[in-house]
Amino acid sequence: MADGGASSFIFLTTALLVSGLVSVVLINQWGEMAQISSQETASLEVEEDTSVDFAGDPMMVHLNTTASPNEITFYLQNTGRTVLDNSTLVVIVDGQTVTSTINATLVPSSSSWSEGLLLQVTVSDNGWAYQSGDDVAITAVVSSEVTNGYRGTDSMSVEVRLHV
Repeated sequence: MADGGASSFIFLTTALLVSGLVSVVLINQWGEMAQISSQETASLEVEEDTSVDFAGDPMMVHLNTTASPNEITFYLQNTGRTVLDNSTLVVIVDGQTVTSTINATLVPSSSSWSEGLLLQVTVSDNGWAYQSGDDVAITAVVSSEVTNGYRGTDSMSVEVRLHV
């Protein structure tokens, strides 16, 4: 009977040690999962706070035919809460990425593209032969400045009518 009690005690001790080790592993895993979840939440918050929209009348977008090549000028507004990085602006006109010239100026003049501010965008390309009254599709893709280690992105698409 004494042997039965000792072996039961050994099994009990072994079971307690194993369950303690399993608990430590589970607690560590839970901590890692909580940290990953926190990082994903922070990333999603920056993504949700990044927003851009077309500003102005889409049926009256300026076309400068006296410039060579022709230029299209339109406005974008930061409608989110993060500061946008106008140096990362990508513009697509009628499905073609503008690679020639993109001039972006904050209106009014400012050091950062903060919430509510406008960005005047002038784009040109040698392959364009647009005329007043033409309809074109404009897409703009923007990124936020890095916030809490994360960068958000947003895009807007609109069909506009060009006018001289």
